[in-house]
This record gives sequence, C-alpha cells and structure tokens, in this order.
Amino acid sequence: MLTAAQQDYVEVIYRLERENGDAGVRISQIADALGTRLPTVTRTVQKLTAMDVVSHDARREVRLTDRGRRIGGEIVHRHEDLVRFFTDVLGLDKAVAERDTCQIEHGLSGRASQRLHEFLEHFLALPESKQRIVTDFLRSASTTNEDFANLPRRRTDGWRS
Repeated sequence: MLTAAQQDYVEVIYRLERENGDAGVRISQIADALGTRLPTVTRTVQKLTAMDVVSHDARREVRLTDRGRRIGGEIVHRHEDLVRFFTDVLGLDKAVAERDTCQIEHGLSGRASQRLHEFLEHFLALPESKQRIVTDFLRSASTTNEDFANLPRRRTDGWRS
C-alpha cells in the first residue's frame, strides 16, 4: 500500500509521462512538480522502485511499471472525479476544488472512489433539467469563503494531528 506522499509521486510521474510521450521523467521534473528537494525525490523513487511501481537506474529517467501505470491511472481518475464533483455539482471554483481535492483524495476508499465515479457518470448523463434538481441548492448556498470559520483550515491545523 502506498502512502499519501508516494501516491502524489505516482500521480506526478503519471501526468509527466503523459506530457512527455515516449520519453521518461527526470528526477528534477518530479522535484519541480512537487516542490521537493532532489535527494528526497531520489529516496522516494528508490522506495517506489523496490515496490515495483517505477523503474529507475541511476542517472536515468524514471518510468512507471505496468503496475505503477495502473495505480497512477486510478489515482489521476480519482483526483479528476473529485475536482469534477466539487466544480460541476457543488459549484466551487477550480482553484478551491483542486486544493480541497489534494487534501482529501488519499483518504478515500476504493469503494467511495468508485461510487463517486458512478454518481458523476449518472449525474452528467442526465438532461440539464434533471441536473438542476441537484444543483438548484447553489442559489441558496452560502457565498462566504469561511462557512465553517471555527474548523481548522488544514489537517495540520489540528484536525487529527
């Protein structure tokens, strides 16, 4: 089982591989994307290599293995579904949706991820008039930025610390 940080690495490598086409991903690209130092990336890539998630030889590109590509696809899919739910159903702007997704995506079970995906597929296949039954609440939804002002903003601010 991958940690949340390792999942972030796999997600970034997956996205960079898609951008790079056939070329592998450099350690420096991963560090830039995650805002992490090179030695930290190297250590994490070594751990992911030992887990058969990536392949990497010293001073060469990092590539996802078949297993890593499957995991990466699921991670990216879960991320995109959450962003879509937050924007298309709850009406949050993209920046807030991205930030909140990064906070909660690693805690979602496979079952919850699958149900969310199935809900979105069903919801988005509905005629717009039926979708409005769900999204009509947005007209009465709070417009303030701090709806729950007394709750911590981030997990590190006290929630389950």
